[in-house]
Amino acid sequence: MNSYQKLLVSIIFLSSLLLSCQKDKKLKQDHSVPTDLFVARDSSWQSLSLREKIGQTMIIRAYHTEQVNRFGSIDSMMKRYPVGGIFIPFWEFIGRMPDSVVIPTIKKVVTDYKQAARFPVFVTEDFERGVGSVYKTYTHMPVEMSLGAADNPELAFAYGNAIAKEASTLGVNWLLHPLADLNMNPLQDLVIERAISDNSDRALPLLKAQIKGINAHNTIATIKHFPGDGATMRNQHFVTSANNLSVKEWQKTFGNIYQNLIDNDVDCIMAGHIRFPAYQTKKLNGVLPPATLSEELLNGLLKQKMHFKGVIISDALNMGGVAGYYPNELETAVAAFKAGVDVVLWPGLAYMDTIESRIKRGEIPMKRLNDAVKRIWRLREKHGLLKKKKNFLYTLTDEDKKKIKQTANKVAQNAVTLLSDPKHIPLNPKTDKHILIVNISYNDKTKDLTYTKSLLEQKGFAVDTILHNPRFFSWDRRLDYFNGFDKIIVAMENKYFDPLGAAMFKADEAAAVWTMNMVNPDKIIAVSYSNPYYPNFYFENAYIKINAYSLDKFTQKAVVDALTGSIPFKGTSPVKLDHEIMK
Repeated sequence: MNSYQKLLVSIIFLSSLLLSCQKDKKLKQDHSVPTDLFVARDSSWQSLSLREKIGQTMIIRAYHTEQVNRFGSIDSMMKRYPVGGIFIPFWEFIGRMPDSVVIPTIKKVVTDYKQAARFPVFVTEDFERGVGSVYKTYTHMPVEMSLGAADNPELAFAYGNAIAKEASTLGVNWLLHPLADLNMNPLQDLVIERAISDNSDRALPLLKAQIKGINAHNTIATIKHFPGDGATMRNQHFVTSANNLSVKEWQKTFGNIYQNLIDNDVDCIMAGHIRFPAYQTKKLNGVLPPATLSEELLNGLLKQKMHFKGVIISDALNMGGVAGYYPNELETAVAAFKAGVDVVLWPGLAYMDTIESRIKRGEIPMKRLNDAVKRIWRLREKHGLLKKKKNFLYTLTDEDKKKIKQTANKVAQNAVTLLSDPKHIPLNPKTDKHILIVNISYNDKTKDLTYTKSLLEQKGFAVDTILHNPRFFSWDRRLDYFNGFDKIIVAMENKYFDPLGAAMFKADEAAAVWTMNMVNPDKIIAVSYSNPYYPNFYFENAYIKINAYSLDKFTQKAVVDALTGSIPFKGTSPVKLDHEIMK
């Protein structure tokens, strides 16, 4: 080869290399990826009947008794309505039977559905705070915002893995979390401590790690609620909520999270009953519809522009945020499917009949159903849910149980956040001997706080009876009662759905704040076990202020240990606490 030929070969090689680099750059810029990554190799979905295909798009509530009474058996029901997945409604079990038989009954119910199905049934649940937040025999984990305060991806991985392992003992293979929401509005009553942070850069690595931990146990994870909750005050359980950011602001925050997790091949995204006014142009009944009913957001933005190839699941269709656009829940479910939802959460069985008849009449294109089923099939293939297994109920090992407790404890120890001067720490049983605990909450939490009382007593403090919501109108002439204590722990806890629709204190809780602000602030230790804005807002002058985020026992112990100097306060606030509206 002469020098000219060598030069020509070099030019061709460099040109090819440059072209390849340009393609790689374009790949990153437009978030495109080879389409074969998103196609299930298994083609058995094509052999499904029309009703079986429709069934794959349904997650029904496992109203076991009602369904057995109607059809004679779950096997008979599944022959007529071959649904792809179930949700375990805890309210069907807790309080309706002795505690000792709740878990065995749930396992029997799940087994009935799984044995009756042709393919493994998706078993879904929402265990954001751990399985123990619903079923007492399991582990009640600290909340998502505790992960944000701890800010440790390794802990986030262990957290996701721990919940997946405990959930799988009930047969659950699909978790409807974690939240990818950002608690940007302190008056928002739905997101609050359920979110990791108000900052996408802080939340993203923790979400990635938590999802990885869930997937490591071969469990499906879901991020929610697209296009993102937490920016406004509205609660989508009651009314249609909104993400009121500009498109540019959204891309830096919520969009940053969703795009990164999509590029990281997240399994499933839950569409919220949340509109995105800055992006949407198409109205429904004269107003912008929520994402659940918006083809513009689901198909146009999420599937096409953001290149999401996974499964879109709706939020529950019995919520006020999706109501009023169509005459009833059935028509709402059909409209959600047509708009781009691949799996409809909590439809009635009539949904299958309706979709079947409308496809046969040509009102719904078969292409829409096939696209949904292909996405679902890839999900099944990815998580080994194409063939039924004899043993689908996971058994926790002693090592599992040990690690789960250790994880919960480490998250709590790394999360508790000191908001005031550290010179007041630690408390000393010699100088701060007599302590009173006052609980400010809608639902009386004094029973839970007896654990804090016992922990303090073990450390040598004398702790008096826990008071719940002392009303100023009853206590104004008796405020000298509080002078008999060295320190008063004001424990605040109103969380998501407990009560419904209240971000800040009202009624008796507000009167209790009034009472405690009449007490010498040098005695007050203000601890929020939920909303992170409570200490600064209600007890600005308190001697000590702490954000604990969660009232589980691991967090209560971490608070006591940190107050008494056994462990340092390690947590840093995952949200801004100086909002103008809170001043």
